Amino acid sequence: MLLPLLLLPWAWGARTASPPLPPASVTLQLLQINVFHNTSSTDMEGMALLGDLETHSMDCSTCQIRFLQPWAQRGLTPKEWQDLELLIHHYLFNFNRTVNRIAQQQGMAYPFVTQVSVSCEFHPNGTSRGFYEAAVNGEDFISFDADAGTWVARQGDKLALYTRDLLNHERSTAITLQFLLRATCINELKSFVRYGNESLERQERPVAMVFARAPPPAGTPASLLLVCRVTGFYPRPIRVAWLQDGEEVGPGGRLSSSGILPNADLTYQLRSSLAVEPGDGHSYACRVEHSSLGGQSLLIPWEQSWGWGPGLAVGITLGALAVAAVAGVLWRSRRRGYQDVRPGESRA
Repeated sequence: MLLPLLLLPWAWGARTASPPLPPASVTLQLLQINVFHNTSSTDMEGMALLGDLETHSMDCSTCQIRFLQPWAQRGLTPKEWQDLELLIHHYLFNFNRTVNRIAQQQGMAYPFVTQVSVSCEFHPNGTSRGFYEAAVNGEDFISFDADAGTWVARQGDKLALYTRDLLNHERSTAITLQFLLRATCINELKSFVRYGNESLERQERPVAMVFARAPPPAGTPASLLLVCRVTGFYPRPIRVAWLQDGEEVGPGGRLSSSGILPNADLTYQLRSSLAVEPGDGHSYACRVEHSSLGGQSLLIPWEQSWGWGPGLAVGITLGALAVAAVAGVLWRSRRRGYQDVRPGESRA
């Protein structure tokens, strides 16, 4: 069931000298998703991620490796990429056959989805870790303990235990997978880091703003929600905090966060909210810390005069209605003027 690329000479480290070590922790992850419609029909999609950058992809329509970064094809010769593509085809054939055999023996119902993640992470101190995890229909199913060289069932049902025992019976597979996670994956990770270092070190400064959601109707005992929206930053790590009278607000029920979410332009966004009592007399500010800011931080104060108070909301609503009314009158007047022109006449 495992990738047979270990049979390639370059995969066993028989290449040139090892590239320099990455300056920071970085991860190389291979993802594979299979949809088993029945015993003879399967769709597959795969991708490779260096950190959070998608570098390669493959699907069943062509089963060809696609290079998604300008430097993604470097590190291997064209012949080595062809050999790798061919071995992936053999691996997928064996993977599908094995999964279908287990499904038939254990009475699994079609359709179902399998998700496989093979990854390794390397740290600046020279240590590394490898992971192999598989899920079925979105739930953890089985994983490989790279240190012990054994498979671990992530569920207690009959199917997971049967698969665990079947894989643990193949000791050669476990030894091969250990080498894949400890050596091959790390070597390729270092190679990709060398060629993609500029992309990995890209820095995009965050843009932040603070606003308040409209307060509740008068007489309603509810808090005002201040929102700090931060977007357009890269890389992913960021710290956003709220300050009350210059002091950081500690964790608690007043704080909530959307978590870090991706943008379409390969940057990230985040929203952090703070519940406050209207008119409590305190000052509030949102502080943003990110690597692109060069050791400094963004400080965005909450100006209560900019808030969506009832008077301001009513004024904006009435203003919008007035503009719409004037536009409607002008449109009807112009339309009526054109209708008054008889055939053959012209209007200056």
